[in-house]
Amino acid sequence: MQHEQLDRWCERGILGLVLAMLVYLPLAFGGVPQAGFDYFVVVQWLAAAVVAVWLVRFYVNPKHRLLWPPVSWTVLAFVAYAVGRYLTADVEFLARQELIKILVYAVVYFAVVNNLYRQEATQVIGVTLILVAMVISLYAIFQFITTSDFVWNLYKPEGFRKRGSGTFVCPNHLAGYLEMILPVAIAFTLTGRFEALMKIVLGYATAVILAGIAGVAWRHAGDGHQPRGPAGMAPAPARLLETRPRGPCGGGRDLRRVLLEGGHRPGTS
Repeated sequence: MQHEQLDRWCERGILGLVLAMLVYLPLAFGGVPQAGFDYFVVVQWLAAAVVAVWLVRFYVNPKHRLLWPPVSWTVLAFVAYAVGRYLTADVEFLARQELIKILVYAVVYFAVVNNLYRQEATQVIGVTLILVAMVISLYAIFQFITTSDFVWNLYKPEGFRKRGSGTFVCPNHLAGYLEMILPVAIAFTLTGRFEALMKIVLGYATAVILAGIAGVAWRHAGDGHQPRGPAGMAPAPARLLETRPRGPCGGGRDLRRVLLEGGHRPGTS
């Protein structure tokens, strides 16, 4: 009986550590180093704690087994590829940083697959991600309305001003984060087995996330981009199909041009 309780507490401990990573990383500038501090170091320590608790669970519960779905082979192959690229990299320091991130992500993947496969844990993780995205979207909307040039207490670079970026320095990073959470929010709202009040909260959170994406995509009229107000919302579908570079975080060309050109650059064959 005591071993079963310890096993249950280990499972809850892993869930708490994973939730701490999912909440901390987006709020801490997306883990991007700022002002000389690498926020991803905290995630590394949390991942190490997850491994420690997982090993304790193996000890207190001899019946606990390692689950290995087919997609795990793909994750393992990618980790092996990353190690190979690290060993042959020209700049060892940068390659080591990227390898550490990949190893942390792999550890989190295997820990979640083997410990948090119950429906309750899945719902808790999903709702937490949606609520965090909603809070960050509210912050991005505040930045857009007030034309704030700050992310927490740091000043945003010139190319990122007058666009909502939430707790991320680069607005495109926030857009990518919200676009990953949005389908989860819609699925939980429409098909999730929740009470009516929770479904209403999830529905409002989905609407706020959509508004946050809009705050990322549009600038103020003074910049010669999309104006505010109802008149500025007409070409919204076309705006959401654009991937124009905006500073160091931007990359690529207009998505419509890529589709029309078939990926060929002018002057190339």
